[in-house]
Amino acid sequence: RYTSKFADVFTVFLGIGGGGCVFKVENKLDKWRYAVKRIAVDPKNIDDALREVRAMAQFDHPGIIRYNCTWIERPPEGWQHDTNVEILKRMGSSSRRSVIKIFQMQFNDDCEFLYIQMQLCNYSLKEWLRENRSDSTRNLPRMKSWFKQIVEAVHYIHEKNLIHRDLKPSNILFAEIDHLKVCDLGIATERRIDEQTDTTITRTIIGSMLYLSPEQSSRYPYGSKTDVFTLGLILSELCVAITNRERSEIFDNFRHGIQCDRIQDSGTAKFIKKLTQVEPKDRPSCREMLDDLFLA
Repeated sequence: RYTSKFADVFTVFLGIGGGGCVFKVENKLDKWRYAVKRIAVDPKNIDDALREVRAMAQFDHPGIIRYNCTWIERPPEGWQHDTNVEILKRMGSSSRRSVIKIFQMQFNDDCEFLYIQMQLCNYSLKEWLRENRSDSTRNLPRMKSWFKQIVEAVHYIHEKNLIHRDLKPSNILFAEIDHLKVCDLGIATERRIDEQTDTTITRTIIGSMLYLSPEQSSRYPYGSKTDVFTLGLILSELCVAITNRERSEIFDNFRHGIQCDRIQDSGTAKFIKKLTQVEPKDRPSCREMLDDLFLA
């Protein structure tokens, strides 16, 4: 009889669709709640799928989501479908809608499932931005504190010779009030840096289109400064409440060297301008950002 660690050890409370499925679960033994990410992978591509695991396993930083463990399951034909149906029955309607498309995907008979168990955070920066749509919620000292935590986490990633490449509010989570953590390191890549230019040979467009740097969207070589540009975009929406349509226009302007005139604080506007320079070489490193008086 086939046994599954995921089914045997955890009780599933919530599922979220995305680059796989992320489940909110409770361990039946220790009664602690975790997030478990499940990714369907072709056995030939297992090394690519393990990239996130290898990135997370080496990290020990208060600003990065805590990794617990990982395992691979190879269920017999039909077993996963039947299990998915049982999980869906136990979920609420809103959660069911969010994962049903993922569950309906047709997996190959030889498909394997990679499970990543990690720290559970119930709230994202994307949700906070959606629920706080007035400038009165943008207390500058508080926003700077949040942003500094994000920069410290990204600096740590860069110090590990990695680039995140997909920074965005949905990948920034609240572990508790005013304590943020960076997550979703699935496309973090090792960078081979030319010390003079800080560029890599990477040219692929990877990351969320809205938050791409100019060099990413143009398929130019890019390095750690691509994360810096995206940090500038995130800081701009921390400081100014914008609609989805405005966000798209403002971010596209940044990619073309046009600054946002809605940022009233001159120090903030000046700092964002540094981060969103079109040329990567003109942007500061995360270390230089942390040393800047703006984040002091």
